[in-house]
Amino acid sequence: MTLRRLLCASGLLGILVASACSSEEPRAPEPSIPCTAAEASAGMDPAANVRVFVDDTLPEQVRADVAMYLERMWKTPVAIQLGTPLGQPGDAIWISTSPEAKTAARHATDAASSFSLARADEGARKVIVAHAATREDLTSATYALLEELGVRFFHPMQELVPELGSPFFPRGLDAHRTAMTKVRGLQPHILHPIEWMPSLHEPSDASLAEAKKLVDWIVKTGQNHLQWPLMAAPWEPLAEHSRKIADYAHARGITIGAVVQMHHKASLQKNYVLVTDDAKHEEQIASGLTRLMQVPWDEVELAMGEFLTTDPEALIEWLDLAVAHLGKIAPNVRVAVQNHVGNYENLYVDFRGTPRTYFYHLPRFADARLGQTVHTLFWFDLYREGGMYQHPNFHFQRDFILEELAKNERRVRYFPESAYWIATDVDVPAFLPEFIESRWIDIHRLDEDIRARNLPPLDGHVLFSSGHEWNYWMTDYLTAKMLWEPAATLERFFGHYASAYGSCGPKIGEDLGRFVDLQRRYLFEKKLVAYVSGEDNAVDLGALVAGVTIRELRKKFDDLVTGSEEERVSFETGMLADLQALAREVRPIEDDVAAHCRGSDETLGPWCNELRDGIRVVRMRLEHSVLLYRSVLAYGRQNKADALRLFAAAKAKTDEAAPVIQGRAKSYRFDAERLTGSYANTTNYAFGYLRQAHTQCLWHRQNEQAKRIVEDDTIGSFPTGLPSCLD
Repeated sequence: MTLRRLLCASGLLGILVASACSSEEPRAPEPSIPCTAAEASAGMDPAANVRVFVDDTLPEQVRADVAMYLERMWKTPVAIQLGTPLGQPGDAIWISTSPEAKTAARHATDAASSFSLARADEGARKVIVAHAATREDLTSATYALLEELGVRFFHPMQELVPELGSPFFPRGLDAHRTAMTKVRGLQPHILHPIEWMPSLHEPSDASLAEAKKLVDWIVKTGQNHLQWPLMAAPWEPLAEHSRKIADYAHARGITIGAVVQMHHKASLQKNYVLVTDDAKHEEQIASGLTRLMQVPWDEVELAMGEFLTTDPEALIEWLDLAVAHLGKIAPNVRVAVQNHVGNYENLYVDFRGTPRTYFYHLPRFADARLGQTVHTLFWFDLYREGGMYQHPNFHFQRDFILEELAKNERRVRYFPESAYWIATDVDVPAFLPEFIESRWIDIHRLDEDIRARNLPPLDGHVLFSSGHEWNYWMTDYLTAKMLWEPAATLERFFGHYASAYGSCGPKIGEDLGRFVDLQRRYLFEKKLVAYVSGEDNAVDLGALVAGVTIRELRKKFDDLVTGSEEERVSFETGMLADLQALAREVRPIEDDVAAHCRGSDETLGPWCNELRDGIRVVRMRLEHSVLLYRSVLAYGRQNKADALRLFAAAKAKTDEAAPVIQGRAKSYRFDAERLTGSYANTTNYAFGYLRQAHTQCLWHRQNEQAKRIVEDDTIGSFPTGLPSCLD
C-alpha cells in the first residue's frame, strides 16, 4: 500500500488537504494550443521606413484611422502625407483615385463600387497601392486594406487589432473587388429590444455616441446604408436625435433610411404608422410623411406589416399617394416597400379580376418609382427547401426578384435576416452559423442567376439584424464581405474570419466549417432546428388557438405518451437518434476550439471564448432536448423510474448550461442589464432581447412541460401556468 493510501485509510491525513485522499488519480491538464494575434504577420513581408501617401479625395477621418490602426499594430508612428510615393525613399502605401495609382494597382475596371489592392513593388522597395475611382469606394478600399494588414472590424463596439511590433505587408496582394449591389446595408430591427434600440431610438449623448460607432462600422465593413424602423415615441426629441445621426452618417458617406408602417391594420408592433383612419388616409399620409422628413432621410421604406391585410385597391392608392407626396416635398428621397411573406389564406386576394393574387406582391402594380425590398425569414434562403410562416420554401420570392428585375421598371433589393430572435436562435441562446451559409447561397447564386440572364443588377442588399451577441455579429460582418466578392467560396469567408488567429487560423476555420456542416446536415436538411429552438406563449398559443404556425414545431411530449409504440420507436430511432448523434459530433469541435482558447493571447481570447461558448451551448441544448424526450418516452412505456431519472438529468443539464450563459453575459459589449433585464422600453417587449437566454426561460418552459407528464401524470392539458417567456 502506498504511503498516501495508508494515511488516507488510517485517517492520519487530517492535517493535510482532504482532497488528496481521493482514490482518483490526478486529472491530466486540459490541452492548450498556443495562438497569438501577432502570428498574423507570418504570411507577410517585413517592411521598413513606411510612409503612407494619399490624395485629398480620402476623408480626413479615414486618414486619421489609417494612422491610428497602423501605429497600434506596428508600434511606431506612421507619417500620412498628400502626394505620391514616386521618387520617395522607403517602403510605401499609396491610397489614391489617380490614373497612375489605377495603373500601379492593375485596376482594370471602370465599374462603380469597385476597388483594387495590390503589391506594386519597385525592385527591393515594397509598395502597396489601393485604388478606386470615387471617394466612397476609396474609403472602402482603405478599410479593406487595413484588414489585409491584420485588423478585423468584427463588431461595432469591439475590434481585433493585432500587435505585430513592426511593419508588415501582405505577400502577393492582388485583390480586385466589385460589389454585387450599389446599396449595401443593415437594418438593426429595433422593433425588437436589441442592443441598438436605445442607440437609435432613445435620445441621449450616450445613445448618439453608440449610433456613431454603428455608422463607423458600416463604413469600415464596406457598406453604405443604415436604416431602422421608427416607433411611436415623442417626436421632437426623436427627430432631433435622428438628425444628429443623419448628419454624422452623411459626413461619413452613409445614407440612412426610415422604415414606417403603411397602415394600422397590420401594425403588430409600436410602429410609426401613416394611416390610422382609412377615411382620412390622404391627409394622414401627407402629414405623416411631411413630419417624417423633418429628418433628412435618404430613403423611406413602407412596411405592410405581417399576417393581416387591408383592401388591395386602397393599398395601391396609399402607396401611390406616399410616392407622389415624397416626390413633391423630397424629390431626392428613394421610396420602397417591404415585400413580406406568409402562406396564409387571407394573404391571397382577388385583385382586378385575378384570383389569389399575393398580397405582398401587390406593390408591383404601384407607381414605378416605388422600389421593392423582398424579404425572407430566419436562416432560410431563396434556393433550398425550407421556409417559415407556412411556406415550404422561399423560391417564390426569388422568382419575384428575377421577374421584377427583368421588367427593368423599378429598383429591387433583397432583405434577408441574420437572426429571427423570437424563441428561435440568439434568445435560446443558440449559435447558428448556418445563417452564414444561407446568406452566402443567396448572394452567390443570385449573382450567378442575374449574370446568366443578363438582367439589370440588384439595386441593394440590406440585412435584417436582431442582435450581435453570441457570435451573431459574424453573420452581419461576413455578409458585408460577401457583397464585395459574390463569386468567392464560402470557405473563403470562414478563412477570412479565422485568419485573425494566425497559425491557429486554419484549424479554427476548419472547426467553424465543420460546425456549419453539421448544422446544415442535421438542423437544416433534417429539419431538427426546432429541437434547439424553443417556444414562448406567442409561438404556442398562436399555433394552438389562432392556427398561425410561424415555423415547424418540435414533436409534442403528449403525442409520444398517447401515441403508439410504433410511433415512439420511429421518433426514437429517427429524430432522437439524429439529435444525439449531432451532440456527439459537436463535442470534438467544441473541445478543439476550447484547446485553442486556453492557449490564446489577450487579443484573441475574447473572440475565441465567444466561439467556444456558442458551440458549447448548442451541444448542451441538444443534450438537454434528448434527455427530456427520453424521459417522456420512458413514461410512455410505463417506466416511471427511468422517466424520473432522465428528467432529473435534463434539469441538471439546464443547470450545467447556466454558468456558460452567465459567463458569456460578463463579456457582452453593452451593459448586461440593458440586454438581459426586465424594464419598460419603446418596443412591445418589456425586457432586453437576451433576457430569455439569460434566464434560460425556454429551457425551463420545456422542463415544466415534461414535469407535468413524468412527475404530475398530467396528459393533454391546456398549457396554462407555464413560464410565458415574454416578460
